[in-house]
Amino acid sequence: MTQKYELIVKGIRNFENKVTVTLALRDKERFDGEIFDLDISLDHVEGAALEFYEAAARRSIRQVFLDVAAGLCEGDELLPETRPCSEARYTIKINSSDNSITGC
Repeated sequence: MTQKYELIVKGIRNFENKVTVTLALRDKERFDGEIFDLDISLDHVEGAALEFYEAAARRSIRQVFLDVAAGLCEGDELLPETRPCSEARYTIKINSSDNSITGC
């Protein structure tokens, strides 16, 4: 089975008490570039390697994708609150301290 999509780590930024991992989603079949990218903010963990933050960011965004897919597939007709929006840009913030997700 060939994967159509690829989730890549574009960068990691270290702040005083947070680490931000930028992930990008690419469609290997239709686009040369990225579909979108997301900044995921994680709490700083003393002594953690970069791979730790990459893995944590991938786990967090995987759960977001699963939640979105489940919401879109709940019924035959999409409810207004689950219809895809036509806006070109979204912001998704994941707070690793309480696992909350907000989107706007």
